[in-house]
Amino acid sequence: MKKLASVLDTPIRRRVFWPPFLLILTAVGTSIFSPAVFESSLDRLNTFILDHFSLLFSYSSFAMVITCLLIVFSPLGKVRIGGKDARPKFNRISWFSIVLCTTVAVGILFWGSAEPLFHFLFPPSFTPFEGGEKEAAAFSMGAIFLHWGLTPYAIYAIPALGIALAIYNANLKFSLSSPLAPLLGPYGRTKLASWIDMICLFALVAGMSASLGAGILSISGGIADQWQSLNRDILLPLVTLAIICSFIVSASSGIDHGIKNLSQLNFSFFVIFSIIILFIGPTSAIMEAAYTGAGNYLKNVLPLSLQWGDVRNSEWTQSWSVFNWANWMAWAPITALFLGKIAYGRTVREFLLFTWLLPACFCLFWMSIFGGSTLYYASQSPELFKNLLETSGPESIIYEVFGNIGHTEILRPAFVIAMFISYVTAADSSTEAMASLSMKKFSLEDFDSDTTLKVVWGMLVGLLAWIMITFAGIDGVKMLSNLGGLPALLLLTGITISLNKLMWHPKKYLKRW
Repeated sequence: MKKLASVLDTPIRRRVFWPPFLLILTAVGTSIFSPAVFESSLDRLNTFILDHFSLLFSYSSFAMVITCLLIVFSPLGKVRIGGKDARPKFNRISWFSIVLCTTVAVGILFWGSAEPLFHFLFPPSFTPFEGGEKEAAAFSMGAIFLHWGLTPYAIYAIPALGIALAIYNANLKFSLSSPLAPLLGPYGRTKLASWIDMICLFALVAGMSASLGAGILSISGGIADQWQSLNRDILLPLVTLAIICSFIVSASSGIDHGIKNLSQLNFSFFVIFSIIILFIGPTSAIMEAAYTGAGNYLKNVLPLSLQWGDVRNSEWTQSWSVFNWANWMAWAPITALFLGKIAYGRTVREFLLFTWLLPACFCLFWMSIFGGSTLYYASQSPELFKNLLETSGPESIIYEVFGNIGHTEILRPAFVIAMFISYVTAADSSTEAMASLSMKKFSLEDFDSDTTLKVVWGMLVGLLAWIMITFAGIDGVKMLSNLGGLPALLLLTGITISLNKLMWHPKKYLKRW
């Protein structure tokens, strides 16, 4: 009762908080008491999104990459976020650690081995080669470079930059509608503000639930691989509860303590773990995979990004490219609030370097190591890996790779711990931003938001994630990504247009530069 009273007493933006909260709660209730109705409704909505918005997902994602490139060379690139006298709160290493760990969540850990294997064994119908062939491996790495490189980080960087400039340089309120000012004018800052924030809160709950679902599956897979006698039906809710409690505690500790320290720990692990695998794994195969992946990416980036020819009607495009863009977009608006909030004191060019280019390079470094290792072992035993996918799911692939590399008794538990910390790091920053957006009076100076709201949103995300993976597994994760990505897609498209107007005439829209 005390917790409920605390929520009711918190000065929340009621039109922003209650509609998405009640909508998600209704969905959770329906899934529990009428699972057949819930699943069929979700499936129909997911099909509608893929049928009608697939092209817009792809075109908007590519437009954000081009916009990032243009901003670097535009007059806007020289602008300092917060004005010429603004100074950053974090040093560059801490800042980069927070940015990277806020954005990757469990994605590079879960999909680093699973996604390239899918492309290798089941290449799209528009390619001339069969699964398991050398050409399929090259295509697989090229697809990884597309899905985990410059494009997804442009999806984060564009709204984050729009938020930072709006709140620190244009003196607009802390709202996702503020970056739309060059496009919509005062109407967008007043009449639409609550609607936009409300819709994006719903989008992030879906996006976070999808990512948490992937993390739960992978962590549970590692634990079950270590202790095969454990019951999966008991393991999944226990892992879910542990993750939720951890990221709520971390977020409640504030940015200066919980989030910053956890990000630095997580980043250190990423670097150490990837270097270890690079040297004890199939090093030459990893280097070759990175080289061929880069070449294949440059060859196919336009056809795959813009859905040219047979790419447009391919089931692969919807299942992978559109799924990835939707997943990144579902996280992007709320994550952008957090990234924009900590960008104070940086120039726009510096911001794009640390929020777009460097994180993308690190992700490709990681994906080359784990994707290259997976493809090397899968090319030697394709049927083994195919059967593993079908019987144990994508979460089992990385542990089979560790079995081939050796030192499983060290690598497996270390990876499970990394999965746990990685999701907690990403989720605590998102719950921080969700709570900030839900509050009436939020101070940019102290950075931290209401603890009770963090707990409420964190519990709701965890409950939805557990329900989806229990009833639908990895397909449920993909459906949640698409549902969360659609409303975010419309907002991000508007912010991209606004930044294109802003970049050549910053003094027209900004009060400080």
